[in-house]
Amino acid sequence: MGRPKGGAAASSSSKKPKAKPKQRGGVDFKKYKHKVGRKLPPPKNATNTEIKSKSIVLPEQSMASERTGMAVNKRGLTLRELLQQTGHYNANVRRAALNGIKDLVVKHPSELKLHKVAIVEKLQERICDNDKVVRESLFSILQSFVFPSLKEDNAISTRSTLFLLMANILNGMTHLSMDIQLMSFRFLELVVINFPSSFPRYAEQVFNNFLAVLSNDRIHLQDKSKLNSVLNGLGHCLSQVAFATENGDASNRLVHNVSGRELWKCTLDEDNSGSRAFAMSNILTKLQNLIQILVNSVEVSASELFAKSTIDAQSSEALLSALHCLDLICKICIQEVKKPQMKFGRSETQFGPEWLKSSLLVYLKKLWGVNRSFHEKGDDRYYVFNLKIAEIFLCLSACMDDSMFPAEEFCQFVSSLLSKVKALRNKDIMEKHLSPLIISIPDLVSNAPDDSKGYLLEAFTDAFRDCKVDCKLILPYLDSVGKLLLPEKTGILFTENDSGLEYHGVWVDELPGILLQSIDKAPSVTKVVLELLLRIGQYFPTIECGNMHSFVKLFGVKSSSGTVELGPFVNLPRDCQELAISCLYYFSNLLPDTMEPLASCCLSDVLEPTILFRVVEVLQSTYKAGNLHITEQLSFLSLLMARFRVHPGPFCTQEDSQTSSNLITFKSLNHLILTSLSDMGDGSLVLELMWDNLSKEIVRVQNRAQIPSLHNMNGLFRIIVTLDAGTCKLMNEDVIKIIAGYLIDAAMDLSKTIELGFQSDKTRVFQYFIKPCIIIFCQNEKVLCCTLEMLKSFATGDDNVLSSVAKLKCPDLSHRICLVTTIIVFLCNDCKLHKNLSLGKSAIKAILQHTRHLMDSNVPDVTYEDKQKLRFAFEQLKSKALQLNCWDKSELENFSSATKCDV
Repeated sequence: MGRPKGGAAASSSSKKPKAKPKQRGGVDFKKYKHKVGRKLPPPKNATNTEIKSKSIVLPEQSMASERTGMAVNKRGLTLRELLQQTGHYNANVRRAALNGIKDLVVKHPSELKLHKVAIVEKLQERICDNDKVVRESLFSILQSFVFPSLKEDNAISTRSTLFLLMANILNGMTHLSMDIQLMSFRFLELVVINFPSSFPRYAEQVFNNFLAVLSNDRIHLQDKSKLNSVLNGLGHCLSQVAFATENGDASNRLVHNVSGRELWKCTLDEDNSGSRAFAMSNILTKLQNLIQILVNSVEVSASELFAKSTIDAQSSEALLSALHCLDLICKICIQEVKKPQMKFGRSETQFGPEWLKSSLLVYLKKLWGVNRSFHEKGDDRYYVFNLKIAEIFLCLSACMDDSMFPAEEFCQFVSSLLSKVKALRNKDIMEKHLSPLIISIPDLVSNAPDDSKGYLLEAFTDAFRDCKVDCKLILPYLDSVGKLLLPEKTGILFTENDSGLEYHGVWVDELPGILLQSIDKAPSVTKVVLELLLRIGQYFPTIECGNMHSFVKLFGVKSSSGTVELGPFVNLPRDCQELAISCLYYFSNLLPDTMEPLASCCLSDVLEPTILFRVVEVLQSTYKAGNLHITEQLSFLSLLMARFRVHPGPFCTQEDSQTSSNLITFKSLNHLILTSLSDMGDGSLVLELMWDNLSKEIVRVQNRAQIPSLHNMNGLFRIIVTLDAGTCKLMNEDVIKIIAGYLIDAAMDLSKTIELGFQSDKTRVFQYFIKPCIIIFCQNEKVLCCTLEMLKSFATGDDNVLSSVAKLKCPDLSHRICLVTTIIVFLCNDCKLHKNLSLGKSAIKAILQHTRHLMDSNVPDVTYEDKQKLRFAFEQLKSKALQLNCWDKSELENFSSATKCDV
């Protein structure tokens, strides 16, 4: 049975599918099938908005070309651009902008001078910045650059700028972020340090913020450095208030309700006194609250320190800062309480002495227990804590009574602190913190019970003795010693039965040693000690102290060989020399040992003339007051006149004496000495008292070969002339020889000036030297005659008449005759001497005869030039002899004819 060949299959495959029936009606939309993600073609009616343009290229449009000559930082940004970037939302950009400003002002300082106001107005917005680095950078810029520049300018724009700056600082103090708050207090401290006058306007508001932040327990629990930052700022603010109250200017500094922008012109008249008191009343209320917080802080810090085995620096600094703030608050309160209480209508202010006892002292009483705990510790820093606590209570000592704090116990506490000074290892800490305690000792002694003064003064005296002269505490010690010794300053007056009187001599005995050591080690202390010694001498003129004799060493020390070694007095500043000389007036018991060293100082070339004259004046005043014996004063004056080293210049001319010599000083000293001698009474009696010293000095000067003595001899002869020119003491062979030698020395000096061409000055200089001798010759003809005989002997060759200076020159006979002729000619020129000179005509005739003898050509060793000089001298002397009628007419004719054939 076969299968049909493709019949059925063929019939089935050949069938066509049925066509779909056509829809009726028209087609509205044609449906397109699109692939996913394929861009649709634009509609046929779409508008082509494509714009085609060519690029425009402008040459030299770079930023560098636009800023040529402008001040830019390392990144090429100007100050304006940097200031704009400080407000950027990105903290990194703000940091970079502040660093760029710092770089710019260092590189271009003029930008800061020109735009400092704009810089501050822009940068003050960053005080409350959320980024810590930005705030720190701002602080650095203000501290190092902006504020130093602002301090140089006090313009109105600068004041208004600080007004905005303070507004942002106050805003930052109330910020929610603790870090921003603490940083704002640092900014406040910076402003107060640089611009203290900007603080009073905001004092009340600032203290409110301090109260708020210190009341927050978080700051005490966090890092101590943050607490230190706040306390340091509080300390500076309190210092401003304390300064205002202490100087009586609180009315001008603390009033806060001024109008306008007159921040620095807080003047106050009588109508504004109520506003001032109201402001200060509010501030005292704030300070009272601060005391509670600070005392609690001290207690907490103390307990923390006791719990630790060692003291860390941050905790120690926080405790010291709190104690320092407490001390300032107490001083402010004390100053305000001492002022007269002001009235407002019918009610008076509530702050007075009772307020101190009922509120302030109640809170501070807690510190007493703290100091006892510190007292048991051996560390130096615990000692400093006790010093600060003692300083606080010393400020309040006048207001305390035994019901609050036992006075005896407090004195023992202070005494123990003074006794531990030796054991301190850290001298820097001692010098920094011990000064307030030392300065307060006089006030404490004045208020202490009598039983407590003894050991308090003993501890103070021991500490004073151990203090080195180069230690910074020596000045506070000296200040306290002055207050304890001088009752006009503190009202402290020790009676005979008082235990404090025995320490007077101990304190005074220490002063000369401190003085001598301070000259080399601490020059600033020298003047303080001298002033204190002067005041002590003025108040206790009869004080007797054993160690005061070391004061003489200030002027000099006598060596074993008898010479005096100069002390440091000659090298002291002028004001210190004045003080030292004035001390001699009051410590007259030291003068017998001081006169010789003092004279050596006066004879030194280093000493200024004004100090030399001051010494003479003070000693003369001391003599007039009866505190210096007349013989000591006369000896001192004659010694000055005889041993003062005169440097008259090369030829003793007026020009030289004024330019390069001390001749003017010697003449002034000469006048001062002669005036002092004239004031002592009868001249002949004074000369009688000083004759031994005077003659000894005359001989000493005449025998002094190395130094010209004409001026000194002239001064000594002037002393004789001033006191008694007709004294019979001159009728002595040695004295006559000295007078003749002095005239010869003066004539030799005159011949030297003639040889060197000083013709115009020869008469003036020689007359200056022989003037005292002329006065002596006028009143004592016997001295004149004896002097002429000495001159005759000298002219004829007697070397015994030669003075020291003449012996050095060893003049020949012709030169001697010329010198003697010069002397006689000048004496004859004074008409008042003619009568007395005629009595010595025999000596003049003998000189003429000897001159004629030398003019004889048969005499050997007389040259032609010498004969010419002798002839000139002979003619001069002969003319003067005729004036004196030395010959009669016949003798004169024979004498003249004999001389015509000599030459």
